[in-house]
Amino acid sequence: MTVAPHPASFRDPSGFIFEKDRTFYRAVASSYEADYDRLMNSGLYEALTSKGWLIPHEEASASGLELPAGYNLVLKPERIPFISHPYEWSFSQLKEAALLTLDIQAAAMEHGLTLKDASSFNVTWHKGRPVFIDTLSFTVFKEGRPWEAYGQFCSHFLAPLALMSRRDLRLQKLMREYLGGIPLDLASMLLPRRSWLSLGCLLHIHLHARSQKKYSASKNKIKASLSKKAFGNLITGLRLMVEGFKFPQAVTEWGDYYNDTNYTSAQFQEKREVISSWIDEMKPNAVCDLGANDGTFSRLAENTASLVVAADIDPVAVELNYRRCRLDNDHVMIPLLQDLTQPSPSLGWELKERADFFSRLDVELGLALALVHHLAIGNNTPLPKVCSMLAKAAPAWIVEFPDKEDSQVQRLLLNREDIFSDYTIEVFEQSLNKYFSIVKKHQIGGSRRILYLAVRR
Repeated sequence: MTVAPHPASFRDPSGFIFEKDRTFYRAVASSYEADYDRLMNSGLYEALTSKGWLIPHEEASASGLELPAGYNLVLKPERIPFISHPYEWSFSQLKEAALLTLDIQAAAMEHGLTLKDASSFNVTWHKGRPVFIDTLSFTVFKEGRPWEAYGQFCSHFLAPLALMSRRDLRLQKLMREYLGGIPLDLASMLLPRRSWLSLGCLLHIHLHARSQKKYSASKNKIKASLSKKAFGNLITGLRLMVEGFKFPQAVTEWGDYYNDTNYTSAQFQEKREVISSWIDEMKPNAVCDLGANDGTFSRLAENTASLVVAADIDPVAVELNYRRCRLDNDHVMIPLLQDLTQPSPSLGWELKERADFFSRLDVELGLALALVHHLAIGNNTPLPKVCSMLAKAAPAWIVEFPDKEDSQVQRLLLNREDIFSDYTIEVFEQSLNKYFSIVKKHQIGGSRRILYLAVRR
């Protein structure tokens, strides 16, 4: 088998990821093997994997593989069923990923190593926790050398956290535009004036941006020296800065959805029981919940599934969901920020470096509760298109359909003309039947809402 690098793995000369029989492997360049041996023999690998900070791997046979010249070692990392990207995370998820990166750097220094890069893409969510996935990011620590990954850490973590915390949560979307990290001069310009009074923002964003601009046109190599003690102080200072970022006091349309529903407590419980029983019957191993809000119904799938991807458009709801997840040590949920009208697209080099949301989604069951009316009426998406999207995303769905008399639908129609003559139960069922067989149907007592269990034909 001729080995070809994965489209997202071509920038690091130390090695690359490739796929074989639906399993991912990592090829290690011979030029990096000394650093790899140092990682494995120093005790750092065991220290990090035992804490769940670094994805574990085993060394695999290269027999039968046509590796490029200069490659002999192959690693088989533990399988990660879903890779999420930093621009899809909540504020606290990005903050926790930043702290994990700093903790790993501090641990690496104790073992004579350091991180040579600090990209936010080196972290993803696995088994409900952030985990560092780039085994080849470690190199030997050399006294007196500056931290090579410092600028990357500032643009990938500090800049977006500062902008979200001190200016506006929506500025997280800049991370999708700037895959290489938000430019520090842009972050400096967008941050409020009072941020200059913060020592961390002053040093690591504002003055750092000025320094980058000053030396960008210089023909001379920048000379810097950093003792091990000063290096440690830098990491400590960065950690204090990240810990100091607070989630902003933001009010969003659906951030408090479950305190503003049109359900009675009895109807709410009935909905829970029906959905829970259908999930138990399906016994899915992987589930997605689109329009998950704070994950109230997503959690019903955790009894059977080993992965639950809970996506929502509202940053406050996603933040609340993640905070609830952190209280449960055994959760398998990944809360994600996702606008289904413009979901994460394919990005990067040749539009293959960062895969789109739906191509990464490999689940057996989807939940679409309190979603259809938002797409159909709130975003003018015809019901056939909604059902087509569901058919591409998962082979089976539990879908909720509220008719026009439902108070939440009326809320969407409150200040606009009702141009949605095709928004009916009949059209919805016809659209659903084009792709699925409706296995079960349940109207919630005393409500205008119907639940469907549909399995793809």
